[in-house]
Amino acid sequence: MARHVEATPDRWSPRGEAICEPISRDERPLVVWSGIPGENARIRIQRMGRNQVRGEFIEGLPAHPERTEPPCERYRLCGGCPWMHLTARGQADARQSRVQALMQDARLDVRVGPLRACPDGLDGYRHVIKVGFGRSDLGRIRVGAWGRGGRDIIAIPKCNAAAPVLRKLMVSLAHHTIGLGIEPYEQTTERGILRSAVLRVSRATGEVMVTLIAARRDYRLAELAEELARGNNEVVGVWLHLNAGPGNAIFLRDGDGVVGASVLGGKGWIEERLNGTAYRIGPGDFFQTNPSMAEVLYQRTLDRLELRDGDAVLDLYSGVGGLALPAARITGFALGVEEIDGAVTRAKEAARLNRVPAEFVSGPVLEVWPEVAPRLAGVGAKVIVDPARRGLEEGVVDAIIGLAPSRVAYVSCNPAALATDLQRFVRAGFRIDGQIDLFDMFPHTAHVEALAILTPPGDQRAPDRRSPKRKLVR
Repeated sequence: MARHVEATPDRWSPRGEAICEPISRDERPLVVWSGIPGENARIRIQRMGRNQVRGEFIEGLPAHPERTEPPCERYRLCGGCPWMHLTARGQADARQSRVQALMQDARLDVRVGPLRACPDGLDGYRHVIKVGFGRSDLGRIRVGAWGRGGRDIIAIPKCNAAAPVLRKLMVSLAHHTIGLGIEPYEQTTERGILRSAVLRVSRATGEVMVTLIAARRDYRLAELAEELARGNNEVVGVWLHLNAGPGNAIFLRDGDGVVGASVLGGKGWIEERLNGTAYRIGPGDFFQTNPSMAEVLYQRTLDRLELRDGDAVLDLYSGVGGLALPAARITGFALGVEEIDGAVTRAKEAARLNRVPAEFVSGPVLEVWPEVAPRLAGVGAKVIVDPARRGLEEGVVDAIIGLAPSRVAYVSCNPAALATDLQRFVRAGFRIDGQIDLFDMFPHTAHVEALAILTPPGDQRAPDRRSPKRKLVR
């Protein structure tokens, strides 16, 4: 018989579960799925681990005022939306309080502003989804999400988070994969073919790109691509990426960070548009999952940078040109740095498409810094950083400070890493200007996008020369 306990969680985990801290040294923290800090609840104990105990919420004693019934029937099995049991206000308050606590722990004197809500609402916001291939308990091929607490595949044909066309395409993908008998890849035996798939739809055009991730080539993959395109007019390109490596990473990158992919049918990119700027996105490229919220984030970033004609903008970790392209339209010059070659190629294509004076350099930030820094030294550049979850690599903060920027915009998908990096700037005399803005990029999850603006010490000299000219005229 399952063991039940009564407990009151006191904080959120980074993954969105509620945690009851141990009372004594002999106890382990209790991690509660669907719990809420401050809500006394009855909890079912599911697993006694070496370092923590895992449990699941049964009922509130009484229920928290921001608790609501999750609208998804796969909520507990899937685990992709851990805050779906919270109202919109409850989610917003939880994000704001968590980020504020991180800033306080880092001893940063800064206010965290209220969460900016997703313009498209809490459902159907995801315009890219990643699905896995596996088997059911009866051995049948199954396509869906990786389940909570493991790697079992959970079918999610009615996923609330996914854009409607992606729900339809998931069903089509499952149907044709089963019909063609394409076996899921099993790492333990190294048998099978398909590992996962990435489905992306453009909010602007409705076009869909599919990237199949397989352990090996098989003639049936081309047939699968044909069936997907034939039955779904939105599909304009199907690509194949080979990954037989160990671990759960979807894409296998080469030594230059390139995601190798070959076309199975259609074109090699789809176009997205944000605030009047067109972007090209190819297989393996990073681009915001939630375009409606990205529009708000990008516009707010550019506004808070106080861009003017003649400013020089440096966009580090620029991807396919997310912020460099619209910035260049305002200022007349922007330089993006991105280590993924394919993304740089598409950013350059987008610069020509948009007719904006933006340049892009391929390579890790510190490796290309000797090329970048001399062009921007002494101009009071405005710097944008939008790094991966790990934050800025060691040495990048010092490099930015050495450039003597007039303003820095830090866009972060991980507030914990943001707090650490902000400490480094503050220790160097930089000031966090105004509040930290929050954006609901991933409703129903604990993730949040944050924006901080930094200004240099007051005694920093004004720019002693004009913005650099472009090297190339295209």
